[in-house]
This record gives sequence, structure tokens and C-alpha cells, in this order.
Amino acid sequence: MKRFAAYISIFLIIASSAFAFNWFDDRYFEVAIDSPFGVSNNTTQVGNILTKEVVIDFQDLASRVPEKGADLNFYANPTVSLNLNARKFKLGLKSGVESWANVCMSKDLFEYIGHGNELYEPVTVSQKAQMDAFVYEELSVGFKIKKASVVVKPAFFVPVIHVSSSDGALSIKNLEDGTLSVEYNSSIDVYTAFDFDKPSNTAATLGFDFAASVEYPLFDFLKLTGNLRVPVVPGTLNYKTVQTTTFVFETSANRLINGDSNTSDFSSKHSDSVSASYKVNRPLKFSCVADFTPFGDWLIFTGGAGMGFRHPFMEDPVEVFPEYYLGGTIKLLNILRFAASTKYYEQLFIHQFEFSANARVLELIFAINTQSTDFIRSCCGGGIGGMVGVRLGF
Repeated sequence: MKRFAAYISIFLIIASSAFAFNWFDDRYFEVAIDSPFGVSNNTTQVGNILTKEVVIDFQDLASRVPEKGADLNFYANPTVSLNLNARKFKLGLKSGVESWANVCMSKDLFEYIGHGNELYEPVTVSQKAQMDAFVYEELSVGFKIKKASVVVKPAFFVPVIHVSSSDGALSIKNLEDGTLSVEYNSSIDVYTAFDFDKPSNTAATLGFDFAASVEYPLFDFLKLTGNLRVPVVPGTLNYKTVQTTTFVFETSANRLINGDSNTSDFSSKHSDSVSASYKVNRPLKFSCVADFTPFGDWLIFTGGAGMGFRHPFMEDPVEVFPEYYLGGTIKLLNILRFAASTKYYEQLFIHQFEFSANARVLELIFAINTQSTDFIRSCCGGGIGGMVGVRLGF
């Protein structure tokens, strides 16, 4: 009995020591794989589309389209990392893809579909399309300076594709003779790292940006972190093609009555790739984050805010947008972790729940969220996203 009690005591001492040194939380070496993604719109709920019978109320649809228009958004940012963690020094190497796309159609189209227009009054609809994709390699080096923890992250990136156009236009006219005329024209400049006609021909110039973070424990229960990413050298895309789409349709009441055919024509083509030199940067960002732990490290409240600048130091107009984060995390012996958060990130409202299970040598992370560029739609299922992560190490 005494020997059994001794074994139990030794086990508890070892377990207590392990937990005290975050044995389940910090691996000395790990391979990390993350795959965040999301797709959303700002007009309708995903549940309204994924039904057996889809019913569309055009008047209701027109009323739900925001003034800036109806949009569709997509992003995917998969990464693979190798991390080495020592007590006062950290080293990491990350390979990843950073991609996003946005298409927006002005509200005028949906007002016309839902409510029509005045006789002889033309309807003009505008369209905007944007897309960026990068492949990057990032080196992270972390070290301590007294109480502060510093991480520097130089990164090389290769731009793959860049699209930024607001030239799409749709015109709808009700003429005096009862003719309905629809005409659509768009011309989109597409810059790529490859030749559209011969994809094996690639040509792109490396870009470079620099990121850093500084973490400082202001009190035992409050930690502050500042983050910054600054473009240094832009990447260059060396191929350009122009995607041109035209559509013409014309009909009238007399044609319909007499059974005559309508007039229509559709054409969509891209030009031959030509040499170009278009410089592209990843977004410039800065933020400040506070972690509040009033009851110990098992319960963490996090809040932060910052700013982002898309297309900095480029020919395209700079898009300036705020960012914020509010969330809470519960850790159970660093083995199970539950987190809930709401944030405005990359011009999307995202509400996320995250769960992870950690067995030291293997950790699995699952996250699911609802999202949209419109806050109301983000709360009502305007989009869905998530993340699956895996950590392997010792």
C-alpha cells in the first residue's frame, strides 16, 4: 500500500511539473498545417439556397441588397510551417498561399428586377471585380529582450495573379416603340505570372515584405502585443491579358405577338498574353492586441484593433480599412481549448467558434464561422468559412 501511494505521489509530482512548464502547450519542434477558407455574400443567406425548392422573391431580394451593391467573396490561405521552440528563442519557416477575390454588382440591377423602371428610363448597372493571389516563404525568428518577446518575420513572395477592374457595365432600355434592349460590356485586365496561351511559360519577380511583433506583459494579468507588416520590395507580374465580354439582347411586344425571333449575341474571349511589368504588394497592416487573464491562463479575454491598406504603393487606388478582434479562450489543462470570437478582418465580419484537442505529439484544430461584408448578413448566414489545423511534434 505504501509503495502504491509512493507511485501515485511520484506521478502527481511529474504531472504537476509537466503542466507547470506547459508540457502539453509548447512543443520543442513541430510541423503545423493550417487551411483557413471562406466564401460569402452580402445579400442572401446560404440556407435559402441549400434547400430542396429554391423560391426567389425579387422584391425582397432588391430590398436586401446594400447601397454599395451585391457582392460575392472568397479567400483561401493554406500554410505549412516548421517550428523550433526553445525557452528564449524560436525559429520558424512557413510556406503558404494567400488568395482572395471579390465581385460586386451595383444595386440598380436588383431594383430593376424587383421593381422595374419608368417607361423610357434607362437602367445602368456597374460591375467591379478584384482578385489577388500570392505564394510566399516566411522566416520567423523570436527572442526575448528582458521582459519583452520579439518576433521578426521577413518574407519573400511571388505574385501569381492580380485583377482589379471596375469597367463592367450593363445597360437596360425600354424604348418608345416597346422594344426592350439589354447590352453588357466588360473589359478586365488580368496580370499573371504565366502565359495564358502557354501556361508552362512563367515569369514573375520576387517581392519582399517585413513583419514584426512585440509582446510585453504590462501586468501579471495583462499582456500587450503590437504587430506590423510593411511592404519593402513589390513583386512583379510579367504577363497581361484582357478578358472581354459582350452581350446584346433585344426583343419587343410585336415580336413576341408575331412569334418572331429575338436578337441576341454573346461573346467572351481573352486577348493573347503580352509582356507587362505590373508591381504588386501584399497589404500593409498594423495592430495592437491585449490579452486579459484575470483568473489565470486558463481563461483569456482578447481584444485588438488595427488598420489595413490593400494595394499599397501600387497603380491601383489604395483601399483603407479598419480591423478589430474580440474573443475569449478557455483552456483545460492545455489539452482541450475552446475559443469564440468576432472580428472585422480583410473587410469581412467573421464570427467564429474554435476547438482544439492536444496530446502533445498531435494536436487537431477545428474552426467554423459565419461571415460577410455586411454585418447583418454575417450574423444570419451570409457566408461560411472555417479552418482545419494539424500540429505534429514533440
